[in-house]
Amino acid sequence: MGAKKKHIFSDQTNRNADLGLVLSAPARIEILEYLDRYGIMNVPMLEQFILLHEKTINHHVTLIERSGLIKGFYIGNKYFWAKNEDLLEDWEKIRWSFST
Repeated sequence: MGAKKKHIFSDQTNRNADLGLVLSAPARIEILEYLDRYGIMNVPMLEQFILLHEKTINHHVTLIERSGLIKGFYIGNKYFWAKNEDLLEDWEKIRWSFST
């Protein structure tokens, strides 16, 4: 895979590209929608709504987490995700893609 050359673009342009990557898959949009609606979720909870394999859901959530839109944390020995409240401005940018 070629170099992305992020250094030649502005921070805002790179951020918009990261958000575009998150929105480039219907599964990721649905994951964001469920997290926005229900607050916190883990993979087994998402599997009830999104009919994809556990590993596929985990892959999509990992990409979203890398963008910073969501944060992961443990409750007991289970890993959950929730909206990153520090990035509410970015959430507003992408809200148009939600089907709510």
